[in-house]
Amino acid sequence: MKYASTTTGCCAAVLLVLSLVAEGAVSSAPGAVPCADPAADIELALISKSGPGSGRVRITGVVKNLGNAAWTATSPSHRLQVVLAQRNSKARPEGEPVQPAIAIQQLAPGQQYRIDHQVDWETAKHASYPRFIVRFFDSGQVGARPAAYSLDCRSANNRKEITAADINKLFQPATPEKPLKAQSYRLLGGVGVNSVETQLVYNRRSSNAGKLTASVAAPYAGTSDEVPINESSGTAKIRVHIPCDVKEISDPNAPPVTITYRLWGSLSLPGGSGWVPSFSVEQSIPYRALCSPDATGNTN
Repeated sequence: MKYASTTTGCCAAVLLVLSLVAEGAVSSAPGAVPCADPAADIELALISKSGPGSGRVRITGVVKNLGNAAWTATSPSHRLQVVLAQRNSKARPEGEPVQPAIAIQQLAPGQQYRIDHQVDWETAKHASYPRFIVRFFDSGQVGARPAAYSLDCRSANNRKEITAADINKLFQPATPEKPLKAQSYRLLGGVGVNSVETQLVYNRRSSNAGKLTASVAAPYAGTSDEVPINESSGTAKIRVHIPCDVKEISDPNAPPVTITYRLWGSLSLPGGSGWVPSFSVEQSIPYRALCSPDATGNTN
């Protein structure tokens, strides 16, 4: 059993962490109404694996004051009780506490308390249950509120529940990063032509020289310069220049403009060299959005 109070939080090296984050903090801008906002959260960590779907899991219940004022007990017996519980069936919706509750007398802005609980887990045996719940509630005699006392201004975040499916996700393999991704683009405009400047993110396995190209699918056309790349990963900008036909701008059935970006790697061969495409990604832009007279500016 472990529980602790901290104002900075803590973290440990683990194989994988899944954080189910509570709602954002209450504004602390000058002039804001004082507001205490204790909020419940649950963090999951895969500590070790004994098989593809089995291992040791840590469940951490967290209560943190996201507000701009302290929560303070109003009498000697008044406390904020924090419970981390395990729910094994529908019959007991609040479950059974896995550790003794924490009794909090004061919770300053940014301060948090944590309850750690470890379990052996097998995904094949835990499709629906158990679930884990962190919640808190007032206990003892609630006294008169001092002039400076701040109520819990949001009750919607006083309880957090995670399912067995949430824990099972810890055992799923990480989604491989795509070698090429269109991160953002902007339209630069022009007379009779529009230029699309796209920022691409690339991640190659090879350290050889590479390049990025772009092509426009029929019925449209476009031109673009090749962009050389020398790093195994990074970002690069590429511009595609597309002629615009004023007559087609008013056509509601005009197909979108589809641009294909390709990532190439160099291939050294005896007596020569060549390029091999490794990955491609498509980007579609409505024709009217690209070729209308005012089609300029940042777009994502």
